[in-house]
Amino acid sequence: AQNILQSTVQNIASLGSNILDASKPHWEQLQEQLIGHGLNVLGSVSETINNLHGTITGGR
Repeated sequence: AQNILQSTVQNIASLGSNILDASKPHWEQLQEQLIGHGLNVLGSVSETINNLHGTITGGR
């Protein structure tokens, strides 16, 4: 029974790595999109903070 279990686990593991290999380009593209989007968000947030800071300090 242990041999059957081991071969099943190995089959699942190889299947999983095949799926990962197939989706790797897509995953890298997704990561790049997420990173780009995150940088855009950070940029707009810092811009907003700068604008607020300018409004607060410039209003005096």
